[in-house]
Amino acid sequence: MIFSFDYLGGPKTSTTTSSATTISTTSTTAATSSSTIFTTTTLSTLTTLTSTTISTTPSLSLDVPTCLNQTMGRNCNISSTPCDLLKPCKNNGTCENRNESYFCNCSKDFNGSKCEIDNRRCKPTTCWNNGTCNETTGECSCEEGWTGDFCEKMINYCENVTCENNALCRRLLMNFICECLTENYSGRYCEIVSTKLVILRFVSKSFGYIAIISLSVVVGFVVIMDVLKYGFGIDPTKHELERIRREKARKRKHRPMIQRFHYVN
Repeated sequence: MIFSFDYLGGPKTSTTTSSATTISTTSTTAATSSSTIFTTTTLSTLTTLTSTTISTTPSLSLDVPTCLNQTMGRNCNISSTPCDLLKPCKNNGTCENRNESYFCNCSKDFNGSKCEIDNRRCKPTTCWNNGTCNETTGECSCEEGWTGDFCEKMINYCENVTCENNALCRRLLMNFICECLTENYSGRYCEIVSTKLVILRFVSKSFGYIAIISLSVVVGFVVIMDVLKYGFGIDPTKHELERIRREKARKRKHRPMIQRFHYVN
């Protein structure tokens, strides 16, 4: 069998040839019956059978057009140059095709094979918080409320501010605020005290004063008594102490007697 295939497009043809040759050999059968011999020889002639089958089926092929002028695509409408395919040049650089390669013509203050190196004094990220960069000196002019070489610091308006009554100063953009500790204080600097707190303070101070005065009187009395007794020999409590002793002695004299009897056998 012989098979032939065509892969170059167009119909595919397969041819099958088969040949068959049948030869019937000579068979001799000898039978002896009653002394009779029969010889039979059969020869079959050569038979040749040739059949040819041709089938045609469509083949799967890709028809790629041949494009010119460095284009590609089904309609040859896509550029195949390195500049158009890669787009390698950054920062507004222009690309130039050179023998299946490219070359970037960089803008001012940019360099590198792809114009990726920025040598400008003022970059988009040089000055923060909407600061303005000076193209000549590279210094930043900050908006109000900001400071620092790159306008990165907020001006602290709490530096020269004192919040009263232990309040905390919190800085804001171009401003500040005093955060009062409790609701008993109010005002820009927490300097206003509520009436309730004023009354409580007055009462607590009054009790404190009373306690101090009472303690001072007691201490003064003890000191004066000691001075009179040991310094001048005057004991204002002497007569009173003697009276107390006499009363105690009188009570002991009039104390009832308790008699106990013991029986002895």
